Amino acid sequence: MALIVEIIIGVIIAIVIYELIHRTIVQRATRIVRRSAQDETDVAVKAALQRLVNEDVLTEPECQIEAVETVADVWGRGVMSFEYSFPAGLDTERRLPELEAAFNQALASFCADHEVKSVVSGSAFVVSDIWVYTGELHLDVAYLMNESTVEYMKDLKKLGDPSVK
Repeated sequence: MALIVEIIIGVIIAIVIYELIHRTIVQRATRIVRRSAQDETDVAVKAALQRLVNEDVLTEPECQIEAVETVADVWGRGVMSFEYSFPAGLDTERRLPELEAAFNQALASFCADHEVKSVVSGSAFVVSDIWVYTGELHLDVAYLMNESTVEYMKDLKKLGDPSVK
């Protein structure tokens, strides 16, 4: 009887150790992929900002990135979407639709110029949300490099438009 108890305890300990090691490896791999995706998104956003400055859509002071955060922690593993914040100009809130279109166009041009691959047709980088809060322009940019991010974009579309199925 004691041998059976020892075997059961040994199996339970082995399962717990396996799960801990597996979880650590998966989390590390996810962090590496997320960091790489953020670096690529940072480059695309900076190039898009420079293009918008060149086209006189934004001014140089409005293009100073103040903070970058990932939204993956909120939406789940594998979602490659990042929030950028910038100082907002006086008329930024009124110009949000124009700014969103300009950012999407600049990001699409970057993707075409640098042959950035996406899991869907079109641009690999898409503005998923844009808003002004406490004097800052906030911009969420999704990198459509995997199905999780594409599903995230579909979910956002459903939230914004209840008629979307």
